[in-house]
Amino acid sequence: MTNYKPLPKLTDLDPGIEVFEFNILVLPRQLEEKTKGGLLLAETSLEREDEAGIEGLVVRAGEFAFHFEDANGNIEPWNSKPEPGDVVMFARYAGGRNFIGTDGRRYRIMKDKDILGVRRTEPAKVIA
Repeated sequence: MTNYKPLPKLTDLDPGIEVFEFNILVLPRQLEEKTKGGLLLAETSLEREDEAGIEGLVVRAGEFAFHFEDANGNIEPWNSKPEPGDVVMFARYAGGRNFIGTDGRRYRIMKDKDILGVRRTEPAKVIA
């Protein structure tokens, strides 16, 4: 089982990054540096797993994020959509790049369609 560090509160973040259109800014959940048994994980292992993160906190959303164009050309919101502060699950390697915010944290910009779901409970076991 993968052990994650707790996510900070949205009010504790200062990324200094704005996103546009259908993009969202996510703070990926970071791995613990030690196993439950107290063993330190190798830095390369941590980096590889962080790059392949699959869960994070929605920090900001572009003005068209979580909207779609209907048959008449009107822009409509999704019926249920993540909001800033929600913990979301996303496609492995979604966004592809990490950006360092003004607060020194690593953020990821991705498309709204990369979001697979919203977590309403504590993290479950990740099954590969």
